[in-house]
Amino acid sequence: MATFDKIRSGVEGIDKALDFIRLGDNVVWQVSDIQEYSFFVKRLARQAIKEKRNLIYIRFAQHKPLLKPQEGLKIVKLDTNAGFESFTVAVHEIIEHQGQEAFYVFDSISELQVAWSADLMMGNFFVVTCPFLFELNTIAYFAIIRGRHSFNTIARIRETTQILVDVYSDGNEMYIHPLKVW
Repeated sequence: MATFDKIRSGVEGIDKALDFIRLGDNVVWQVSDIQEYSFFVKRLARQAIKEKRNLIYIRFAQHKPLLKPQEGLKIVKLDTNAGFESFTVAVHEIIEHQGQEAFYVFDSISELQVAWSADLMMGNFFVVTCPFLFELNTIAYFAIIRGRHSFNTIARIRETTQILVDVYSDGNEMYIHPLKVW
């Protein structure tokens, strides 16, 4: 496949609204709680497994796992307590090893702020990781929890990512508001 090829998200409405996700896209879901993010993650995973894609779940957070072990899914568990540099190097080694066109699901990166006690470090992780993912024509899903981060950190994420989507839920329906679609 080539850079910018259209990729199905597993949610027809998302595909229509965004004109699909493209190889190289880092998609950031700004959510109120992890269950909203989980909705999109599970559907991407189902689609990726159906299409026999190389799907990797990067697990590091304290929240409930987003995906259960299943055929077609690699789960890599990392320790955030090792610190920013060790964690970031480990993620980059995984990305390098998995190569071109891999699909990634990351736990909520808001958890990195908790682990490292610094909004700046969470933002730094995102800013140094996303260009590498883009370079390798991957698809990567990230979540940030609304209201937990500084304006500057959100601005850096928005500047770096290809797609930023605000998600709202009233308990019955879920709504998306694309803030950036590259």
